[in-house]
Amino acid sequence: MGTSQAAKVETHDRILEIAAARIRRDGAAGLAVAEIMKEAGLTHGGFYRHFDSREQLVTEAVQRALARGSEWTVASGELGGRQGYTKLVDGYLSGWHRDHPEAGCGIAGVAADMARDEGAASDSYTEQVRKCLAVLVDLIDGPDPRTVERESLLALSALVGAISIARAVDDPTLSDQLLAGVAAALKDRTES
Repeated sequence: MGTSQAAKVETHDRILEIAAARIRRDGAAGLAVAEIMKEAGLTHGGFYRHFDSREQLVTEAVQRALARGSEWTVASGELGGRQGYTKLVDGYLSGWHRDHPEAGCGIAGVAADMARDEGAASDSYTEQVRKCLAVLVDLIDGPDPRTVERESLLALSALVGAISIARAVDDPTLSDQLLAGVAAALKDRTES
């Protein structure tokens, strides 16, 4: 790859990283091309050297947000068993994750946007949900596969719901209670 092509790939990647962080923090609907390009140190006119449309940027940025936001979920899955499950729950329902959505889970960050999307971004979202459910299935012990599947669905829904509500309420004490209470309930459900 030539130097100019390598620089273009690097710039494209930088734009995507900025857009992915913004999407996790603010959602996809309000993603402004001019702001993304300015933050990347580029002009608005340079956008079309990297993307055919805003929709292409959103699709690629959502895919990046989902992939980046699930890296620690995958790492918890690799740890395995009860230890991996506890790490996943405690990390997901932490004050840090609540306070840094731009670096957190894309599933929680873009859920509302994806409910209204019918394109490639929604397909990526669905696939990421399946991947997270698979990690949870591997981490949860149960008497039979159906019970484990139901527990993984419940756990993912509780994780995403709790972090979303904890971010939305304007009472810090209630926010902390939501995170701690749901984390404790999820861990209690999986203890044998």
